[in-house]
Amino acid sequence: MGARATRITREEFLTPPEFLGLESIHNPAARVGGARIELIRTGDETRLGARYQQIPMRIFPPFAFPTEPAALLYLINLTGGLMDGDAHLVELTARAGARALVTGQSASRIHPALDSYATQQWAVTVEDDACLVVMPGPAIPFQGCRYYQRARVELAPRARLIWGDVWFPGRYDRGVLSERFQFDRIVQDLEVRREGRLIYRDRFRWDGPWTDEEARWYFGGNLATANLIIAGPTPEADALPEAGPGLLRSVFPLDVDVTCVRWCGPPTAVTTDLANVALRVAGYWTDGPGGRPWLVESGGLAPNHWFSPPAG
Repeated sequence: MGARATRITREEFLTPPEFLGLESIHNPAARVGGARIELIRTGDETRLGARYQQIPMRIFPPFAFPTEPAALLYLINLTGGLMDGDAHLVELTARAGARALVTGQSASRIHPALDSYATQQWAVTVEDDACLVVMPGPAIPFQGCRYYQRARVELAPRARLIWGDVWFPGRYDRGVLSERFQFDRIVQDLEVRREGRLIYRDRFRWDGPWTDEEARWYFGGNLATANLIIAGPTPEADALPEAGPGLLRSVFPLDVDVTCVRWCGPPTAVTTDLANVALRVAGYWTDGPGGRPWLVESGGLAPNHWFSPPAG
């Protein structure tokens, strides 16, 4: 079966215990939408199979480049971010042999909450011999926002997945109007299973706003943190690019062929390094040791995407 072409309704979303009683059922401005997406392998390309999209989310056909092993699929939010009460559902299936980077077109701006909370929830299935990289894009929590991100991933025995999240402190570079760590509450919940067996789980709850001392405890005195889960073979640590100055990166081998990488540091450096590691590991999967990273060294992709290496 392909993606279900049925309307996405609020009943499909899970409410975490932290937000019980805050469900947005009476807010006419709150938008429920998302996408149901099937990625299929056709010849040497990855293309859309069955798909369904619902405002405010839109999907472009995957970009395919002649010299690249993977396609690029953008998820587009037509509004200015995630508003109070918004709920976005992404159901994503990568069929056998598919190779793709799935990402947002820019950072996710999470707007202040008045009565409810915003949520983005993912259900991902990856079949045998598929290689899928999912990087939703950096999250920017505005002052007073409440946000719940949930992802459930099911992997076949030979499936490979990379999932990367980047968290900024808010609108941090605004002088006296800075909103560093002024969110109300953020809950993130990620589970990855292979053949039904849990191989990775990460859940955190951040209650804000944070004092300077609390921000130092969580972020180590930095302005960004990130997490990358790699479900598949990982190159030796010395084969990964070196972390840049002022950047803290830790690599944690977990189960067989499961690795977690975490960062703290300046926002641009954290974002660049996460994308670099993710796409280099993906290149290792498709082209072996020394293989080019997916997409970012392609002559067909302009260097103006959020995951592009900075100029110079």
